[in-house]
Amino acid sequence: MKKAKSIVALLLVCTLFFSVASCGKDVTDETTTTTTGQYIAPNETVNEDTTYSDTATDTSVVTNTTPDTTSGGTTPTQAPATQSGNDTPAQQEPQTYAPQTTAPQTQSATQATQTPTGTSTEEIHEADGRTYYIYYPENVKSSKKTYPVLSWANGTACQPSMYTGMFTELAKGGYIVIASSETMAADGTAQIAALDFVISLNNDSSSAAYKKVNTKALGVIGHSQGGRSSVNAAVKDSRIKCAVSLAGSNYLEEAEPNSTPTFFIAGGSDMIVSPSQWIQPAFDVAKGPAVYASLNKAIHTTCCTTPEKYSSYILDWCNAWLKNDKGALNTFKANGSLASDSSWSDFQCKGF
Repeated sequence: MKKAKSIVALLLVCTLFFSVASCGKDVTDETTTTTTGQYIAPNETVNEDTTYSDTATDTSVVTNTTPDTTSGGTTPTQAPATQSGNDTPAQQEPQTYAPQTTAPQTQSATQATQTPTGTSTEEIHEADGRTYYIYYPENVKSSKKTYPVLSWANGTACQPSMYTGMFTELAKGGYIVIASSETMAADGTAQIAALDFVISLNNDSSSAAYKKVNTKALGVIGHSQGGRSSVNAAVKDSRIKCAVSLAGSNYLEEAEPNSTPTFFIAGGSDMIVSPSQWIQPAFDVAKGPAVYASLNKAIHTTCCTTPEKYSSYILDWCNAWLKNDKGALNTFKANGSLASDSSWSDFQCKGF
């Protein structure tokens, strides 16, 4: 017995070492400040610790402190039991994970800075007791077009600085992306407030969003607790035309009334938000058009370290519903490219 336990312990140590070695990345250049942190997973049977690096553009940094769990959208520790007729065990809320990271220092006024290739400007605003970070498509100021908006929600206790790679990917795809500093976003209200704020900038001549917002093409996307937020925001706000729940800790009683087209994305090796306990059941009960798929070998933080593994399909989903792209919608049908992509598993679709 002692020998067996020793072998198991050795395997866990090796798994942890491999995760840290393979998922950490170091990004530096002459125009950005690189910050590196340790992502602390909950006390699971197998720890899924991983490091990440992110860039903060032309800003100073401060150490992130323990989040105020009394803010709106605080996640309870116990989820509702699975509804009758579904044989999935009762959901248990993933424990709070608190990244030790750095975030751009709060700005007292709007700040426009240069962002990576494919995007034009980043604006930082203070409003509603939150900091908003806005990413724009390239050459947005000189464009005569309006652009759809994606409102982002963070994972539990996470800051937008963890997701700058994802924001850049989405902005390059032709979207105005707004993310707030809200760290406990579960109920969707912060995501809706972000949409209201960016729409208000449509009339602000000092902003790159001035007369550039397509107010009829609004979507929401979030990670982990933020994925749950996206579903809740879509249920609450009829302006939202599509949603993406990325490794979302979705409650069944919240997901069931959802009639907004939603892409439920899981990670095949996610040990924090179990696909079978949280994501698949939410897809099953959702009333509207929906897709479920699991990215093979992806862990909970893959969207932070390698967002390009998700972004092309996320953009296709948003293009289908926010840009009326019929070809993009075909990607998600039973005979579409996602269903046949060997990098993904367990594909399901319904409602379209």
